[in-house]
Amino acid sequence: LEEPFANLAPTTQSRLIGLINDLKSEEKTILISSHDRTNVTEESSRFIFLEKGHLVKDINKSDTALEELKGYFEV
Repeated sequence: LEEPFANLAPTTQSRLIGLINDLKSEEKTILISSHDRTNVTEESSRFIFLEKGHLVKDINKSDTALEELKGYFEV
């Protein structure tokens, strides 16, 4: 999904999160490309970073991972 939460009303974002969770409960993999860290970090279990087509980070969700993500995006 490319920027799936962009320009959605909060109620529609909630519905989309429900659909994503339904897919996760069926053990489906969902790839999300997004600048929306709030929804993505809440719903994801793994974070993969690509730069110019190359893998630069692969992080499983944890308390320390969320801090690492924050640091990665700070300027």
